[in-house]
Amino acid sequence: MTEAATGSISNPPPGKTRLITRSDDVATFTANRETDVRTALTRGIAEYLEQLEAQALGGRKLTFKKVLDTWAEPERQAQYPSLSILTPSPGSYDASGFTPSVDPKERLPAPDGRYVVKLAEFSVDMTLEVWANDPKERAELTAALEEMLNPVVYMYGFHLELPHYYNLRATYEMTSLQYPDAEEDAMRRYRRSLFVVHGNVPLVKLAAFPDARPLFNLQAVGPEVDVVVNLTVS
Repeated sequence: MTEAATGSISNPPPGKTRLITRSDDVATFTANRETDVRTALTRGIAEYLEQLEAQALGGRKLTFKKVLDTWAEPERQAQYPSLSILTPSPGSYDASGFTPSVDPKERLPAPDGRYVVKLAEFSVDMTLEVWANDPKERAELTAALEEMLNPVVYMYGFHLELPHYYNLRATYEMTSLQYPDAEEDAMRRYRRSLFVVHGNVPLVKLAAFPDARPLFNLQAVGPEVDVVVNLTVS
């Protein structure tokens, strides 16, 4: 009995997307926003999967030569194996579960002090397109990706921390897999597998709210000098 390829993820460099491996990992937020909400999702999973190292049968090491979250530019030479992440269908904004509110736990550290206000949930189905040159390599990479798209035991799917989008946490769930073999692909030695992964992350904005400041008014009353404290909040 043989074993399928297994995959692992190395520790990401600073500033790159991070896999959340524990359910009790506490989120922190930043003011850094480098992308729109859709690109935040695709860039996040691209940065996660470009760290993939798969151990194939016989000890051969497999890594993706390229991981792209957009179509490659025409002048870029193709390299195999590669992975492209596309969004063929529109994403959607769902505000039904969100009433914009201020949560003290979702506040940026001082001196910024603004709040991360969640406006809606953005969801989109992403197609992860694996490009290989032979059926064996495709099967090995596909098996490794099946592991990496279910890397933890406390949930189905996984969470990624997105430093390029306020350091928010996004959720990803694998929903389908397809081998789209065709005669034309076979003639060109293309072997593809297509994963569909559902991703969602809150759409947010940063907002500043004045802090409540207690004001004390001390009064001396009567000969015994009783002290009366009037407390107001502004």
